[in-house]
This record gives sequence, C-alpha cells and structure tokens, in this order.
Amino acid sequence: MKVAYPVLLLAALFAPEIEAKEEFVKLIPNAAHVPGATAIGHKDNTGKSSANNDFGKAFDDAGKVWTLELCQADTDGDGQTNGQELGDPCCEWTVGATARWQTGVSHPSDASKTSNESLWASIDCSKVTKISATSAATAAETTAFLSIAALVVAAMLSFT
Repeated sequence: MKVAYPVLLLAALFAPEIEAKEEFVKLIPNAAHVPGATAIGHKDNTGKSSANNDFGKAFDDAGKVWTLELCQADTDGDGQTNGQELGDPCCEWTVGATARWQTGVSHPSDASKTSNESLWASIDCSKVTKISATSAATAAETTAFLSIAALVVAAMLSFT
C-alpha cells in the first residue's frame, strides 16, 4: 500500500497534462474531424510539438474556450471564419453538442485548405442563437471539474 501513494500522487499530477489534448478536442467543434490533423492547435498537427499555430494561439488567448470571437475570427486569413471551417458557421456550437456537419471541415490554421461554401450557403445565421462567452466558459469549467472529480474518486476507491 505504501507504493500506491506515490503512484497515485504522480497520476494525479500528470493525468491532467496527459488528458489535456483530448480535452481540447472536446472544446472545439469538429476538432477530431479535421483531415490530416489530430491536434489542430499545434504547428505539427499532431501535438508532439508544443509550438502552437495561429489557431492554437487564438484558442489559448480565448482561455481555451470556443467563444463567439474565436468562432468569427479567420486565424489563417483564407477568407473563411474558424466557425465556417469547423462546421459552426453561425457560432452556435457548445461543448457536447454536434456541429452542423462533420465532413467537409477544414483546418483553421491552414490557408491552403478551405471548406466548401455550399455547406453554409443556405443557412440563415440571423435566426440562430449565438454562443456566449459565459456559456462556453461554464462548459469548459464543468469539463475540467468533472475530470478532477473523477481522479479524486479513483484515488479514494483505491484506498478502500
């Protein structure tokens, strides 16, 4: 049992770091569906490098939350908003929801790749409720809290 304490302590300290990339994928619409990229916020597209691309920097600046401003921005300068590229042209997506489409998305930090504009051509975004910074932040905080709570419960169960 004495060995379990240091192991659990190390797991608790490093688990958030290990799960961070998976958590970021859950915080961005269609982050898991961008062709050729498993970590859309990193320059190497894999997350093995800690260097962020322009989208990753913008996501970081937004507090690691999908905000209206991040959605409406065009981080790669290709003429399409991040929301249009990621299946959220009206900036309505919230954590846990499904984006309007999952195929045909493009990389928000690669100007050479764009989404087909016909995907959102017939959508009237003026009739859609847009996300607010408060609701997006609350969702991110809830996700973080649940991750920590799961670690605490797992640690408590291992001591019984």
